[in-house]
Amino acid sequence: MEIIKLVCFCIGSAVILRLLADSSPTVRTVCTLAAACAVGLRFLADIRTIWESAEQLLSGIGSGTRYIVVVFKCIGICFVTQLGCDICRDSGENALASQLELAGRAAVLIAAAPLFSAAAETVKTLLF
Repeated sequence: MEIIKLVCFCIGSAVILRLLADSSPTVRTVCTLAAACAVGLRFLADIRTIWESAEQLLSGIGSGTRYIVVVFKCIGICFVTQLGCDICRDSGENALASQLELAGRAAVLIAAAPLFSAAAETVKTLLF
């Protein structure tokens, strides 16, 4: 499985980076960026597969497509927010990361508003 290889790569990189922490901060920074780019590029290779699967899923749904789009939008907001929070925390900016988490939660609630209204309409239809 690819994820096991990726996890092993990250753990190995973390161990090497920890060993480099005291000796050369500049080399450590460059190695950190290289490892992060390698992981990111590996992830980008999988995005095409994810995109094709999402298109196939959306094409078979029909009228419920708009709700699936909202769900994918919320997932995207979560991924981007988590990435930003991790970068802030790695930089030592915990307060900024906490504020970003709060903003991400608010963005998900705003993006999911159509789902809440559709659920309320469904409940109202069932009750009355």
